[in-house]
Amino acid sequence: MKPVVSQGNATCCFIFSIFGVIFLGTMAFLFSIPAESLSHTVDDPSDPKAAAQACLTATAFYAFMIFFCGCQ
Repeated sequence: MKPVVSQGNATCCFIFSIFGVIFLGTMAFLFSIPAESLSHTVDDPSDPKAAAQACLTATAFYAFMIFFCGCQ
């Protein structure tokens, strides 16, 4: 596969994507249970399940970026 980005950029994207998967996966889990610290505050989302789904969608994107940048 011909590289789309440089090795340095791919490595940076790979590392950020790993942290994104960990962080967003944790947030999706906490919104899905719903965790008291995230769903019973003044600025809480009206639908925690929808917030969990949005976090899972973003997690899938970051997982794709891990694969994409890992192949560079």
